Amino acid sequence: MQKKLIPSELQMMNLTVFEGKTIPSSQIIESMEILPFMGDKRLIIVKNSELFTSGRKNDTELMCEYIPNIPPTSCIIFVEDTVDKRNKLFKLMHSRKLTVECEPLKENDLLTWIKREFNRKDKSIDSKTGIYMLRIVGTSMVNLSNEIQKLIDYVEERRDITPKDIDDICIKSLDAHIFDLVKAMGYKKVDQALEIYSNLILIKEPPIRILSMLTRQIRLILQVKHLYEQGLASKEISEILKQPFFVINDCLKQSQLFTMEKLKEAIEECLQTDIDVKTGKMDGELAVEMFLMKNSK
Repeated sequence: MQKKLIPSELQMMNLTVFEGKTIPSSQIIESMEILPFMGDKRLIIVKNSELFTSGRKNDTELMCEYIPNIPPTSCIIFVEDTVDKRNKLFKLMHSRKLTVECEPLKENDLLTWIKREFNRKDKSIDSKTGIYMLRIVGTSMVNLSNEIQKLIDYVEERRDITPKDIDDICIKSLDAHIFDLVKAMGYKKVDQALEIYSNLILIKEPPIRILSMLTRQIRLILQVKHLYEQGLASKEISEILKQPFFVINDCLKQSQLFTMEKLKEAIEECLQTDIDVKTGKMDGELAVEMFLMKNSK
C-alpha cells in the first residue's frame, strides 16, 4: 500500500509513521491535514496506538469524530497487535469494511509456503522434512525465512533439503527446546533435562520465561491427553485447541510418558514455583532447576 500510494522519491515528504500509545490523536489528525508535497497523497501509518482498546477513551472518541472527515489527499493505516472488537473506533472502521484481520498461517499453508520459498531458489523439501523444520524452527515466518535462506546457502549445489541439514544449521526455537525438556522429564533423564536448561540459561533465556513455557507445554499435554481419552481423534483435538496438527501429535506421544495425576501435580508445582519467584521467596534460576530435578526423577 505504501509503494502504491507514495513514490519512493516522495516518501520523505509525504509519509509519516507514528508508533506507540503516547501519540495523541490530535497530533495524528494534524498530520493528516497537511497537503501532500509534489504528489497526490499523504500516507500516515499508526502502529500499536491502543486506540482500538479501552485504554484511550478520549483519544478514541476524537479519532471517531475525525475519520468521516479525512481529506481526500490523506490516507491512514492503523497496524495494531491488540484490538477489542467492541471498541467504538473498531466498529466504525469495520462497518465501512476497512478492517483486515491478519491471522498466522495454518500448518498446511505454512508447509506450502516453505516449499514455495525453496522452489524459488531451485531447492526441494518434502512434506515430512517441512513438518520437521516447523517443529525445530517454529511457526514464525520471520524465523522460517531466515532459516530457509541459511539452508539454501548451506546445501550449495545440492537440491534436496534433509532433516540432517536442519539439525546441522537451523537454530532451535524455544518451543523446540521446551519440548525436549519435557521429553527428558518424562523419560526421567534428569541430567539431560538439566543440560537443556543450562544451555537455555547460557543463551540468556530468563528462568521465569522458561517456567512459563514449561507450564504451557504441560497444560497442553494434559488437555490433549484428556481429549484423547474422551475418544477424540488428533484432527479434532487440533481444531478444538487451535494448535497445528504436528504439535498435537507430539503432545500425544509425550502424554504417554505421564499419568493425568502427574501432569496435574506438575502444573500445580509450576504455579507455586512462579509465585515463589515473583514474591522473592526463591531465586528464579534455582527455583526452576529444583522443579526440573524433582520432576525428572
